[in-house]
Amino acid sequence: MTIRLTLFGLITSLFVGLVYVMTKPAIIEAKEQARQEKLYLLAAPLLANGRIASPVQRELPDDAPASLEHPLSITPIVTDAEQLGVVLPITALRGYSGPIQLLLALDQQQRIVGVRAIEHRETPGLGDRIETRKSNWMLAFNGLRYDDLAPDDWAVQNDGGQFDSFTGATITPRAVVDALKETLAYLARHPVILEANP
Repeated sequence: MTIRLTLFGLITSLFVGLVYVMTKPAIIEAKEQARQEKLYLLAAPLLANGRIASPVQRELPDDAPASLEHPLSITPIVTDAEQLGVVLPITALRGYSGPIQLLLALDQQQRIVGVRAIEHRETPGLGDRIETRKSNWMLAFNGLRYDDLAPDDWAVQNDGGQFDSFTGATITPRAVVDALKETLAYLARHPVILEANP
């Protein structure tokens, strides 16, 4: 009996492993396609007059926040004559259920064109309201530059800031606002990072 159970366990493990190996490329491709779709949606206001250029890798100075990957991949939005803006990934590390992957679109004045959550494991019905199909909470950042608010205002209202939080789910919006604050403050100090051709 023990031998049969062991064999059954091994065969099942091999089968699950095989399915994982076979489906992993499709999962990665689907995630990338979803990221690209969100990139196009985010950049839509800039794409009225421009186009998406090839991504550019940027090395970051030592004081870079944890919200930015190293090196940073930026996607410029350009015309033939100028750069209109950029889309870049940021990470809110302190989500309720782990890191929250975001895309942030900025115009040339570092004004927020849009922010979207592209991957997270936040609680359905609570923290997942960071998704624009669930609520319009993320739209509150549109049009803002870091300098438009005092540093203390870049926080949820529970912490004395300007931004609403969700009833029963303060951790998720706090993580997003904190990531935006540290990213925007850093980019304001190092604007050359966002230039396609510095």
